[in-house]
Amino acid sequence: MPNSNEYHLGIELTELQLNAVTCEGKDVLVTAGAGSGKTRTLVARYLWLLEQGFSPRQVLAITFTEKAAREMRNRVRQAVADQAAKASSTEERKRWAELEAQMDAARIGTIHSLCAEILRAHPAEAEVDPEFEVLDEGLAAALKAQAVDQAVVWATGDPEYAQLFNTFTTRRLLQLLSYLLRRRLEASDVLQVGNLVERAKGTLQAALKVYVEDEKIFRLIAQLTAMRDGRGLVDDAGEKLAAQIEGLLDEWDNLEAALISDDLIEAARLLFTIRRQHMGLGAGKKSSQTKGTLRQLRETYKERIAPWLGGESASDPIPQVDIEARFIQDLPYLQGLFQRAVTGYMMSLDHRHALDFDDLEAGALKLLEDPAIRDRWQGVISAVLVDEFQDTNPRQRKIVDGLCGEEPGRLFVVGDARQSIYRFRGADVTVFRRTEMDVVDRGGNTLELNLTFRAHEGLVSAFDSLVANAMGVEDDPERLYMVPYTSLHANRIAPREGTRPPYVEFILGLGERASDARPHAAGALVKRLIELRDAGQIHTWDDVALLFRASTGFRYYEDALEARGIPYVTVAGRGFYDRPEIRDILNILRALAEPWNDLALAGLLRSPAFGLTDAALYLLRLGEDGFRPLSGAVYGDLEELTEHDRKHAYRARKFLDELGPMVDRMPVAELLKRVIDWLDYRAILASSHSRLWRNLDKLLTDAHVSGMVRVREFLEFLQTLRDVGVREGEAPAEAEGAVRLMTVHKAKGLEFEVVVIADASRRLRKSGEVAYLLPETGLAVKPDRADGPPLIYGIAKWIDGLQTEAEEDRLLYVAATRAKEKLILSGHLTQRKSGWRVDGWMKQLLQVLDVDLVEVISEPGVWHDEALSNGEQVGIWVAPEIAGVEAIVEGAPVVWPTSQGKPLYESITLIEVEQADPDLDEEPARAWRATGERVHPPAVAIGRMVHEAIRCWLFPDDPGLEALLEVEALSKGLVDIGQRRSAIHESTKLLERLRAHPLWEEINRASDRLHEVPYTRPLKDGRMDSGRIDLLYRSNGPWKLIDFKTDELRDQEAIDGAVEEYTGQVTRYSQAVHHLLGAQPEVSLCFLDAQGEVELVLI
Repeated sequence: MPNSNEYHLGIELTELQLNAVTCEGKDVLVTAGAGSGKTRTLVARYLWLLEQGFSPRQVLAITFTEKAAREMRNRVRQAVADQAAKASSTEERKRWAELEAQMDAARIGTIHSLCAEILRAHPAEAEVDPEFEVLDEGLAAALKAQAVDQAVVWATGDPEYAQLFNTFTTRRLLQLLSYLLRRRLEASDVLQVGNLVERAKGTLQAALKVYVEDEKIFRLIAQLTAMRDGRGLVDDAGEKLAAQIEGLLDEWDNLEAALISDDLIEAARLLFTIRRQHMGLGAGKKSSQTKGTLRQLRETYKERIAPWLGGESASDPIPQVDIEARFIQDLPYLQGLFQRAVTGYMMSLDHRHALDFDDLEAGALKLLEDPAIRDRWQGVISAVLVDEFQDTNPRQRKIVDGLCGEEPGRLFVVGDARQSIYRFRGADVTVFRRTEMDVVDRGGNTLELNLTFRAHEGLVSAFDSLVANAMGVEDDPERLYMVPYTSLHANRIAPREGTRPPYVEFILGLGERASDARPHAAGALVKRLIELRDAGQIHTWDDVALLFRASTGFRYYEDALEARGIPYVTVAGRGFYDRPEIRDILNILRALAEPWNDLALAGLLRSPAFGLTDAALYLLRLGEDGFRPLSGAVYGDLEELTEHDRKHAYRARKFLDELGPMVDRMPVAELLKRVIDWLDYRAILASSHSRLWRNLDKLLTDAHVSGMVRVREFLEFLQTLRDVGVREGEAPAEAEGAVRLMTVHKAKGLEFEVVVIADASRRLRKSGEVAYLLPETGLAVKPDRADGPPLIYGIAKWIDGLQTEAEEDRLLYVAATRAKEKLILSGHLTQRKSGWRVDGWMKQLLQVLDVDLVEVISEPGVWHDEALSNGEQVGIWVAPEIAGVEAIVEGAPVVWPTSQGKPLYESITLIEVEQADPDLDEEPARAWRATGERVHPPAVAIGRMVHEAIRCWLFPDDPGLEALLEVEALSKGLVDIGQRRSAIHESTKLLERLRAHPLWEEINRASDRLHEVPYTRPLKDGRMDSGRIDLLYRSNGPWKLIDFKTDELRDQEAIDGAVEEYTGQVTRYSQAVHHLLGAQPEVSLCFLDAQGEVELVLI
């Protein structure tokens, strides 16, 4: 590599990097392959601009993350300081020293920090408070969820908007609005531009014409028509196939007529019918030319039409006119409801004087559309450098264009379309590719850095062949999202000392089902890692990183690593708020705020902070006179407890007394700190890994940032974050000496000696989103109360699926190119009647190898070497036995590197096979509509309302009954006011009937009364019986078990049938009570609507 000259400030650059860095008077776009020195090139360009006389305030550098911005700033600062130190003249030294002093004010940051600066510079024009806060993503998600809830509640009371509930359940409508609000700017653009119905029709028409008007299809239809008209059809095809073709051509004429008349739904129905009824290959001669023509028609249909219209399977539904009509009818109401949710969300932001990231981008772009403001910023900024440009969106590109203007030489972007993997955040890889074309059209300079400094030659050559064949190398100008693979070349020839071929390995586990095979695969991998460690190919465990497509695969590998005693760190595995230590401290906080909450208090007492035994909890709960609330028991007589438990119970009582009065009287962050200090919680965590301390600090920071005082409000806020899917990673952990587990997205920009693409057989989810929002289709939704989605949804799902598959290929590229020395693919195969099945990336790569799976699987435990197309070898090994959870390898156990590791919580025994008893038949959930012409409410809703009232022991004239029934009715989806009133009336009538019965008085006088008692008990065959008992009560005699039924029973025959139906259920309840309490209860079924009366049947 050439040495740098004075322009590069000691930074060593290749010839291509040098050309990019020193290019003058032209825009520059650099495609930087993985490990090719992208950051070095960007920093060198920045320094070269400083050398050219620009100040740090004139050079704008946009990075993808704040961390990347800090890294770049530090590298530039160090290079400037080095240049000042070695300057040969006083004047030169002074200039570089001045530049170093200006670096704190340098415009190096994320696109959102830039947007915030632009907005704060023009608050009047932007109509924002210049002191606005930038809302963090977690709080923004919570506020969006709140706005969505409010919009849906409002819709239930509006007669016009309530019609949406005929098409969507409440849950689906909430999901749909949440989807749109997460994409607020895109949704606003799509929903306001033009006529959505006309756009959908245009897309449908184009999708049909892609097949009907295709030149090849036209020729094939013409061939069939000519044979029919020339009377040679029967001779070639035979009578049966000829009749089939006659029908096809007749329907084809109808199809073309429907397209001409713009009857697109009918055209779709006809095309579907043609495929189902007239393209069968069962009839006709094998050598028939007609059959060959028909086969070509089918193949093209399968490729271009079937993915969105269906028709390949007999179970595919034919398009329905009423579904399309309902979609058109609902569309304006969906638009209006979305706008209402946006308005509610914006009001929440205004109340907090805050802007979210979307506001920052939209506001900055709007300002830059003003010529005067745009000219000012173009005058302030002389050069724009953008890192990770492949992960931008169209709006962000417009902001960059607005800052650069038309003058060439101001724009310098670095990226790699092959590494664009943030589509779920709005990134659009086509932005990078179109920018590349635009730079060329303007006479700019495009360069590709394909020399990687990361992996050695053998590894690069191996994954070059593997990934190239998986991604493809041909470009498709019509599908810019499909990024072709281009080769990398290695700067380093030899691997690290001790690393031996094959440099790419496949480690496979087997199983009848995925649930069996995935642990097998994880165990097989861990076994191989130990072998590599023993052989010196892995030096320390932090050489190794396991990269996953999704975090759902973490647990299998965590279990396998733990079983073998290998230390590991999971980066953003389970959500942060689901970590055991965080759950524990939050439960303690809840117990303080809700001292009557027995579940929270039980968790507090059982916490490592107090450590009461299960026996102590049982004694506290049971007492001498039966079950009692824990809150009272803790303050009662504790003499029955052992000395150990009694000591800890007194300590818990003192804790509640001292800290309970502080609840809601100070910020949650301050209360949390006092809780942690009072309990010496850091000392409790000291025996486990040090990352637990960092997690505790992160919780305190989050509480402080929230600014909340009310504890329950804070806990509800955290629950909302879970509900809306915001995922908090653990506090950053030092992974020294530990294997790292993370998603591919988390690994972006990192490198590791040994990379494992773990759980590589994971299948891509293809169930579809609740909606799609694409430029081609507009809004396409999937209703769950219609017989199917509209046609435009199928087209949108197909388009989105193609883009998703293309991004999956790019994810594979990113994962594979993190490796420096060795790449391992870990996955599983499952057994089917037709043979062994493999999915996901593993399937793609094994197909590249053209492996004979039967041969490989027939020799488990034997290494198989397979040659790639370029001659490189890869190794394949199938585990010979279940390797998931085995004894720890012989020798000294491996412990956490920074502490003597031991678990924070004792293990609990899990039953391997847990399944419900098939005889456990609870009242079945029935499909029913929440709105519409049917006013009579569904029986299942009334049943739940009555059961909830009995659980709370509320009856007519009791305060709170009406409110409870109202809430319960809404929660069951009764949004129509007529249905809701009817349900409340019916429920009240049944409750009044029960209160008038002698049973009510007997229950009301009972000394012990337990409602909705949950239980789980093991059965003899290893299964689990779980259920919920309506009521247990007793006075001076035995326990009595009552199961309430709200079925409408109109005669004695119906009553007898119901008794027979439910006897098995309550018999199991009785057995459960005997198992738990050691006493056999009296069991009765209480029918509340048996011929208009209460019927009590003793079982």
